[in-house]
Amino acid sequence: MTNAVETPAVCVSCGHALAGENYCSHCGEEVLHARKLTLRYFLTHSVVHELLSFDGKIWRTLTLLLFRPGFLALEYAAGRRRPYVGPVRVLLVAIIAYVLATQSGTSFTLNIGPLKLNIAPPPTSPERSIEATLEQADRFGILERMFTERVGPVANASDEIRARFNRSLDGFATPLSFTTVLLVAFVLHACFYRRRPLLVEHVVFSMHFFSFVLLGLLLPALALRLRAYYVALPLLLFVNVWQFAYLAVAVRRFYFSAGQSPLLAWTASGVGAVLLVLLNSAFITAIQFAAGAYAIARL
Repeated sequence: MTNAVETPAVCVSCGHALAGENYCSHCGEEVLHARKLTLRYFLTHSVVHELLSFDGKIWRTLTLLLFRPGFLALEYAAGRRRPYVGPVRVLLVAIIAYVLATQSGTSFTLNIGPLKLNIAPPPTSPERSIEATLEQADRFGILERMFTERVGPVANASDEIRARFNRSLDGFATPLSFTTVLLVAFVLHACFYRRRPLLVEHVVFSMHFFSFVLLGLLLPALALRLRAYYVALPLLLFVNVWQFAYLAVAVRRFYFSAGQSPLLAWTASGVGAVLLVLLNSAFITAIQFAAGAYAIARL
C-alpha cells in the first residue's frame, strides 16, 4: 500500500532540491512525510515539542521577556529576530491570556492618595454591578451623578440596564486601553529620538514591556479567582515593585550605552520608569472614565 503523501523531491517553500533530509538545507522548512500527518504524530511530536522544549521559541522568548528586561528589544533592533517569537504575537498572546484570566472583572490598581489608577485594562463582566464598575472608573462620583441624572439611582437600575451598560463600557474601553502601547512608544520616541531615531524600535520596546505587565499579572489574577487573598496580596505587591524595577533596567539597557556615566544613566532610567508607569496608568484610567461616560450616554 502506497503512502497518501509522497516524500517531495524539492522543498515546497523555496523549491530547493532535497537529498533525503528531514529539513530543507536552504530555508529550514520541515520536509513533509505521510507519517507526520497523523493525529498521533501531531500530539506526540508537534504539540509536546512546542510546549515542553525549552529550546523552542515560545519558552525562550517568554523566559527572556520576563527575566531579562530590554533584551528582546535589543535583539530586534540588532536584526536577530528569527530565534524569538515576534513582539506582535507575544503581545496578542499576553492580551488573550490576561482577558481570559480577568473575565470575572478582576482589576489591578495603583492608589496614590485619593487617586486610583488602573495598572492594566480592567475587563468588565456583564454581571458586575454598576456601582462596582463606576467606582472602578471614577473615585470622585462624577459618573454616578451622570448616571442618576440620565437613568435614575444606580441602586434601582434593572438587570437589562446593567447588562447594556457593561457591554457598552467593555466594547469601548478594553480595545482603546491597549492603545497605551502606542502612547508609551511615542513618548519614548520623543524622549530618546537622538539615541534611537526609528519609531519602530520604540514600538517594539513598548510591546515587550506591556506584554510583561499583562503576563506578570496572571498569577495574582489566578490567586484572586481562587480567593487565596493571603497569596494574591503579596504577589500583587511584588508585581508592582517588579514592574518599576523591570522598566528601569529595560530603559537603562536599551537607551543608554555602556560608556555613559552609570549614576546619570540609572537616575534617568529610574525617573523615566516611574513617569512611564504613571503615564500608562493615567491613560488607561482616563480611557475607562471616558468609556463610562460613553456607556451612560448610550442608555
